[in-house]
Amino acid sequence: MLKSASVLAAAVLAAAGFAGSASAATITPNPTSFTLTGTLTLSQSTTVTCNVSLTGSVPAGGGSATITSGSFSGGSWQCGTLVFPTGFPWGITLNGGTSITVVGIGATSILGSCSGNITTSWVNGSPGKVTFTGATIPGSPNSCTITGTLNSSPSLTVS
Repeated sequence: MLKSASVLAAAVLAAAGFAGSASAATITPNPTSFTLTGTLTLSQSTTVTCNVSLTGSVPAGGGSATITSGSFSGGSWQCGTLVFPTGFPWGITLNGGTSITVVGIGATSILGSCSGNITTSWVNGSPGKVTFTGATIPGSPNSCTITGTLNSSPSLTVS
């Protein structure tokens, strides 16, 4: 369960950060501070479910964003005590449309860690949200798989 918790932490962190744009895509509103909150299920050797809260900002122009901090709590007992995020800030490349790549995400537990890059989807709406559907992050001793949704406040749009 602890390995899964590290995967969850990595996923959450990965999903949250926006830094840089590979296309003409933008994030609105900008400038603004935002939070991403929700529940993620992470699996490595075991599975854990954590409540996730990430904080970040979008500068003027909306061509980038940064996740500066985050926390895990509730859900599985390991969340927030044995599983925790590492390496803030995280960046996200806007791939065009609503595809995003989270670059440099990281999380650690006493059983392992996950870090690297992951491509996933942003869903525009009210609220805007990042979704993970079996997204895989490289890790040790195994890769981590993340499933779940984080909602933005205020509602962000990627276009």
